[in-house]
Amino acid sequence: MIQRLVERGVVRFGKFRLSSGLESPFYVDLRGVLGDPDLLRWVVERYLAVLSRLEFDAVLGVATGGIPYASILGYLLGRPVGYVRVEEKGYGTGRRVEGVDVAGMRAVVVDDVLTTGRSVLSAVNAVRAAGGAVVGVVVFLDREQCGADAVRRGAGVDVYSVYRMRELLEELRPYIGEERSRSVLEYLSQWRC
Repeated sequence: MIQRLVERGVVRFGKFRLSSGLESPFYVDLRGVLGDPDLLRWVVERYLAVLSRLEFDAVLGVATGGIPYASILGYLLGRPVGYVRVEEKGYGTGRRVEGVDVAGMRAVVVDDVLTTGRSVLSAVNAVRAAGGAVVGVVVFLDREQCGADAVRRGAGVDVYSVYRMRELLEELRPYIGEERSRSVLEYLSQWRC
């Protein structure tokens, strides 16, 4: 399945501008997993293994990358599912947390990839503002660019990841070669958390 991440273009190498504004020699787009049922099953199984360490009442996805994973995970675990909007709606109820009333609930926040931690931190704060307690953040990939530290410092919430980028890179090495691996490691070396 690791090889499939590259074959399906979920993990790409080149020159990319991230939503954070940073430039990166690699890009990870877990939306590409959704079109491959076997790969999706593999990714979800890994999320489930991480989630098994936490006690929670509801699963909330961070818009938009975390929504499909939170939906599947909540369904499989028999837990209420919701998602956190990037910002409040300017109409209707004006809520940021949709799908479940988290007041008094212990929630886990799910996202696909963690870079700076800004969107996850915003989601955690939105859940708290809606009366929920966040017991942890679960991501498939921590890019190791200080996002987990930002969430811990900013919200006092631990981040659990299926993979950290260096771990994933080690498994990808046979499929991407030494030069690409070295390039990513050099890039990651600039991040001191």
